[in-house]
Amino acid sequence: MKKILLISMVFMILLSGCNRYARADIPAEGTFHLALINNTNIDIYGYEVSYFQDGLLRGGSGGGQYADNSKIKKGETFTLEFDQVNFLADKEVIFKISVFTDVNQMEKVTLKSPVITMISYLESTYYLDLTGNSVGDLEVN
Repeated sequence: MKKILLISMVFMILLSGCNRYARADIPAEGTFHLALINNTNIDIYGYEVSYFQDGLLRGGSGGGQYADNSKIKKGETFTLEFDQVNFLADKEVIFKISVFTDVNQMEKVTLKSPVITMISYLESTYYLDLTGNSVGDLEVN
């Protein structure tokens, strides 16, 4: 009986560490995350995000990809972090998103529709769903 109880407890401890849901990262104070969810049917190897306020380029992500240059698979989320001090308070922000479609990141496609929003000063994550079946019809939802 003691063996069954011990095995059951070990099994329950192992199962408690398994979770089918992704861990929600809470952005550090003064930052926010832009989480890009790849729901496209094209090969994506990385992202680049530029942001504008009052018609002026304020900065960008500098690009992001996996360290081994592997594809960002359909359904995967790639998160970029931004510092809120780089944004003007109470001003609309326009995010222009580009995707790299080759492993060497020489070919990139900028999405036709930018994302326009106001940045809250709470630590938060903005989720953007990228969709499309070809390079020409990529869009953000």
